[in-house]
Amino acid sequence: MAKSPLSRGSIKAKPVRNNNNIVSLHLTILYQGSRNNTPREFDVSRFLHLGADKKNNKLKSRIPYIRSFCKKAKEYVHNGNSAKTATSIYEILYSYIRFLDSVDVEPFSEAGYLKYAGNDGELRHRIKVYKTSKKLWERQHGDELGIKESTAARILTSLRIALSWCGLPANLWVVLHKGFSGMPTPTKGYSDEEEQILVSRLSELFFVLAAQLIAAKENDLTLPDELSVTIDLGGYQQVISIPTSLENNLGVKNKKNCTNKASAAFNMTMGAAYHLMCFFTSLNDSNVRAITYPITIHTDERDKSLQTVVVSSFKVRANKQVDAIITSDTDKSLVKFDVDKRDGITFIKTLEKLSKLYNNDEECSLLFFTLNNKGEKNNDFNSSGIDNHLTLHLNLVSPYRASCLPYFKDLFYAYRNHQLIELKRKKNKLERVIVSKVIHPIKSKTKATQGATNTSYCILSCYTNLSLKGILLPLSYSEKAPNGNITISFKYRGGDEGSFTIPAVDKELIQDIEQFATELADKQRSKNSVRLLLKRGHSDEPPKGWEGISPISSNLMRTWSIEPNDYFISLQSSRWREMTSSQEYDDNNIGIVQSVLQNTLNTINKHYANGDPRLNQTILSQGIQVIEKMAKGSALDEAKKYVAAKHAIPMLSHDEWLEKKKKNKAKTNPNGITCDGQQSIENGNNSQRETNNAMGVKLPCAEYDMCYKCKSARAVDDIQAVYKLISFINALKEVLDQFPNAKQEVLDKISAYENTLDGASDNVFKEATALFNKKGSHPRVSTDHAILSMYH
Repeated sequence: MAKSPLSRGSIKAKPVRNNNNIVSLHLTILYQGSRNNTPREFDVSRFLHLGADKKNNKLKSRIPYIRSFCKKAKEYVHNGNSAKTATSIYEILYSYIRFLDSVDVEPFSEAGYLKYAGNDGELRHRIKVYKTSKKLWERQHGDELGIKESTAARILTSLRIALSWCGLPANLWVVLHKGFSGMPTPTKGYSDEEEQILVSRLSELFFVLAAQLIAAKENDLTLPDELSVTIDLGGYQQVISIPTSLENNLGVKNKKNCTNKASAAFNMTMGAAYHLMCFFTSLNDSNVRAITYPITIHTDERDKSLQTVVVSSFKVRANKQVDAIITSDTDKSLVKFDVDKRDGITFIKTLEKLSKLYNNDEECSLLFFTLNNKGEKNNDFNSSGIDNHLTLHLNLVSPYRASCLPYFKDLFYAYRNHQLIELKRKKNKLERVIVSKVIHPIKSKTKATQGATNTSYCILSCYTNLSLKGILLPLSYSEKAPNGNITISFKYRGGDEGSFTIPAVDKELIQDIEQFATELADKQRSKNSVRLLLKRGHSDEPPKGWEGISPISSNLMRTWSIEPNDYFISLQSSRWREMTSSQEYDDNNIGIVQSVLQNTLNTINKHYANGDPRLNQTILSQGIQVIEKMAKGSALDEAKKYVAAKHAIPMLSHDEWLEKKKKNKAKTNPNGITCDGQQSIENGNNSQRETNNAMGVKLPCAEYDMCYKCKSARAVDDIQAVYKLISFINALKEVLDQFPNAKQEVLDKISAYENTLDGASDNVFKEATALFNKKGSHPRVSTDHAILSMYH
């Protein structure tokens, strides 16, 4: 019997595929890492998997959220915003998803948000475990480090943006928990000792190198291979050599086949000049970089010997021009140490001349720039690489480096036992930052020897400022003195002698270092070679020292996880600025700080004036000197008016408020707000005037629901006042759901009052929060109070 044609398999049902029903999962954002100059396409499809790990199961329910995130992230960058900001928002979302998946809570939900940011959420936990007192090397393996509250505030801001990009109403969830203080940790200004080291050494390097660079350019001379500078290191002087060549064989070439050599003499001179300009002017980093020439020098009509320079720049965020005044004044009552009598005018004249000569005398050009290997200007003034070389060449060690001695001791004995202490931060499965402190064996004898030699140098350098290069074995130890110290004496290779003092309990440590050096000396091939305490080179080479003042670099400190400022002094414009602010802050004359730092009073109080008291130890800058000089010749009120008119800075009465606080007369309304009783609402109806006109009497304002709009209202940095304000904000949050038609108005009020609350100092805010957590709302604040304010 014949078979059906269908049985042959020649006719088969073919599946129909409609491409219109297929949606591509091309989930990418524009990602720009810290080392990338331009953003690149970056796949974020890992977010679809549990724990943001492609090895785990894929969750299709997350597709709409991640697709929305990618779309919004790209739009953000295409609209002209920073790709690095979008990248940081991605990183926050990544950490958020990994944490919530690890605790089995849905990330794209209100419950997930509160598990992370709520009152008993993950961010609160990380804040609680944060301790500033311990250094990283003092902690144990596995210790959790935590985060600052200001860091939590920044994380939460980015997280809300990320979740809103995912299509979630994260901005409405913020009222479901207490806010975080956005108060950053105050920047630590330079101390007296630190500033003297920095200014004297940077000044010496700048003036010596600039003079030689200017002379070579003006006379069309060829620069020598190296320029020499003699630096006073406190107890002895050291000659250092700076290479002049701009060629950098190790540099990474750009598209124009150019390299940048941070250690070249011209670039080092510009780097030193940048920090001296920060010292003289107290301007922000961006403002210093934006200074252009020509610069006009003014002569005082009454004192012909007094010259001043007004350095102007533009402050983008404030949308205004800011000025700084540099003077030739060398009033000894204002200067705590001598910087070779080189004043601000000499500095600015020298810098402008150097800048013009190497910039082909172009008008209105930037004052600060560096040169590449072709002798051309670089587009950006990158001072970070230069700072590392300045730190090394000038040996900018902290006066407080002895605090690192216990860790240097542990490192030394570990290297002696052919072990390496690997200390770093890492994240656990909950995305919490913990300490990783692991000891590894060192197979290379050379690395172990080098590590022990470096730590030996660091230990000895913590006891003395004297040069440690060329010290001969053996050392001599004195008897224990009545004060518990012993003196160690030594001889240099050149015949000079020196000594330093240590506590008697550290004698064994120094003897162990000496024993280590003796073992190395015994291994030298030539028995007639000198025997050095600290040497470089193999045993079959003659013993030698190292180039420059110190063999230790800031990179080595980072390898050992020693924080900036613990051993080397960090070079930062913010520390120069904070130094001036801390020194100049005066409860009775806040206007001086404003005139110098070009900030509003609120910014001064938040970021500078109320910082760590230890910051208030530093000297006046030359920019302050001229303002002090003006104050001597004019009445204080006249000087304030002059500054206000010139810089457009409101001269607010901080003294009056402080005096009220001291006398305990600062009265606040039930919101925790104080004012002068006069309602002042911009672009709004003055209801106080209407009420007084209707009643025919003059009454103070009693409409406390309007405080968030009123210019007369101010927050008081007082525990009870802040306690009331926290209670009122909480009351508004509790009644939020009772006003569905006015929800946005309530949210606006909450946001405005929380912004006012940011003005409270850290200690006051913490104590007020503790009161609220312990006792609940303030007796004068209730939900009825909040409801009444909404019905007004």
